[in-house]
Amino acid sequence: MPYLPQLLGRLAAPTWIGLILSAVALVSCGILFLKLRRRSAPEEPDRGIPDVLGAILKRTRVPETDGVRWDVSIYPESLSVPGYVIVTAILQNAYDRPRTVTLEVAPGILVPQGLSCFVALNGGEAGIFRTPLFVSRNLAPGDYEIRATVRGSAPRGVGSRMLAAAPRHRGPRKASLRILSAHDQPPVNLFAYDWKGFTSLYNPPQTAPDVTEVWILQELPSSPSDSGRP
Repeated sequence: MPYLPQLLGRLAAPTWIGLILSAVALVSCGILFLKLRRRSAPEEPDRGIPDVLGAILKRTRVPETDGVRWDVSIYPESLSVPGYVIVTAILQNAYDRPRTVTLEVAPGILVPQGLSCFVALNGGEAGIFRTPLFVSRNLAPGDYEIRATVRGSAPRGVGSRMLAAAPRHRGPRKASLRILSAHDQPPVNLFAYDWKGFTSLYNPPQTAPDVTEVWILQELPSSPSDSGRP
């Protein structure tokens, strides 16, 4: 049997060139196939629903816990005491099947007894939970925090994702209130003492979210001297 070098030496130059070109073409096709395969398998489906917290309300670093996007806030963010503030949680189901959400606020200076509530969300639904909080004039000026956690469950199964993936989060989220001063007039935002409960902001196939309630909360006055506000 002739040696391999001798065998290769007997091949004509055109044969060598053809073999080399065939090998290059084969490698190029393999690379192109892998690139097309990766592009054709997007990580997240586009279901066409709005990201209420991120895209509409422009919240940043919105976490996701058990398939639920969420954030907590206090309105107004500063207050002359005594007065009322509204503790809020905005929630959105990132999947197409219903979810039950448990929201808990840990006991603290602002919420001595803590807070616990349950919210049911349809697939893709976003909503706001509100609870009024009376702040007495006994609190000294300064910053005070609440710490909230969320747990979600999917009684009908996980379902398919409707929003792009967000950073997963298991710890508490914080919201703060700044006490500015004390006054001797009726409590600020007394009219909001019964602003509590859950309101849906978006529920597919609704065409667009209605976040009017959030805008109203953002306009709550911080002191009796605020004018041109409710």
